Amino acid sequence: MITTWNVRGINKESRHREVSSYIHTLQVPIIALLETRIKETNADRIRRTFINKWAYIDNYTHHYNGRIWILWDDQEVTVKVLTVEEQFIHIDVQHRDNKRHYLATIVYALNQLEKRKILWEHIDRLGDSIHLPWIVIGDYNNVLTYKDRIGGNRVALNEYADLVDMMEKNGLFEAETKGSHFTWSNKHSFGAIYSRIDRLIGNSLWFSTYQDIIVEILPPHISDHSPIRVRTLAAQHRRKHTFKFLNCVTTRTGYHETVNNCWRQQVQGTPMQLLWHKMKKLSRTLTPLHREISGMRIQMLKTRAELEEAHKELQTNPFDSHLMELVKNKTDRLLELNQMEESMLKQKAKVEWLKLGDENNTFFHNSVRERHRHNNMNTLTSLNGSFLNNREDITKEIIEYYTTLLGTSSNALKGIDRHCILRGKILSRTDALSLIYPIAE
Repeated sequence: MITTWNVRGINKESRHREVSSYIHTLQVPIIALLETRIKETNADRIRRTFINKWAYIDNYTHHYNGRIWILWDDQEVTVKVLTVEEQFIHIDVQHRDNKRHYLATIVYALNQLEKRKILWEHIDRLGDSIHLPWIVIGDYNNVLTYKDRIGGNRVALNEYADLVDMMEKNGLFEAETKGSHFTWSNKHSFGAIYSRIDRLIGNSLWFSTYQDIIVEILPPHISDHSPIRVRTLAAQHRRKHTFKFLNCVTTRTGYHETVNNCWRQQVQGTPMQLLWHKMKKLSRTLTPLHREISGMRIQMLKTRAELEEAHKELQTNPFDSHLMELVKNKTDRLLELNQMEESMLKQKAKVEWLKLGDENNTFFHNSVRERHRHNNMNTLTSLNGSFLNNREDITKEIIEYYTTLLGTSSNALKGIDRHCILRGKILSRTDALSLIYPIAE
């Protein structure tokens, strides 16, 4: 989709040739190069050596060094430039297949803290009128947490407080990334410093709409900054989901009777086998009750429409007892479905508090989606350094890794020496109990 990279100067021919060659390998239709250090009189000549016939925009009109270059393949995407400033360029991006439409703010923040505050204020004003998926990506020259720098001076709260405040005001969240946590280093042999100052943040609509994207922190190549590449993942084969107990099923009519009948069935085996078989049977028995509460959103929309229709009929016949009872039943059913959905989403998201507004759905659905994204392994770096994104290759790599780590079974191993175990040196009762004492201060 898009890549941003602080190249730290490409005015030397060897550097701009290498950058030109490298960005061809990234396979994205939009490239943003930051800190090119190219004079405006030389910009067109050097850009022609990059990707011929690509469209471009820069911000030489706001800074003599043209700190931001954006190049794009107009055969794949339509880019509309909305705002150009000293520290950012704001664009509207629409892929020509019409499957993706979003806003992107490409930033290259200045080094001075006070000037970065101006950038946060500009982004804050942009957020007031945005109703599309939106990302802010690039070099922030700013950490976001105390964990974002090692080496050098310790991170102070005032370094990131304004950035955090701007993100909270606009509902922006940092994307989970693949690769190194740190995006910049001073490359010193002694007194090395690493920090995370390049990043992608986005609004909830971005994360909920484009769940098939991955944000990668690539190796820095010839720069001291890592490129940030945003790309889509190929469709992965979904495995069959295991049974997951939903707490709200306990409120369903017949739940306790179903569990009691299943648990009373006679099963043979050890206590552990009895428990396993009964739990297995119970999961199959409860599946029909789970199906009744699946598709909660569809049921709610249907019940809501039925309630509205009943109200319309009641307005025509206000003393019809049958219609009064129908409205009451539909109201109770709609409230019941809302409560069940909230309970189900709350359990899936593993949160214990509610965020008011939008019927809690924006918060809960985003929490569930983010948890699914976090638990899903889409990519893996193998032991030999290759990048795997095919499910079969990932599975094979994991099996080989743990086979090497744990070893394989062998029929040549000697059995346990029972005499040694029973008659050999053992701990006294007092010493054995001391191993399980609670840890003291």
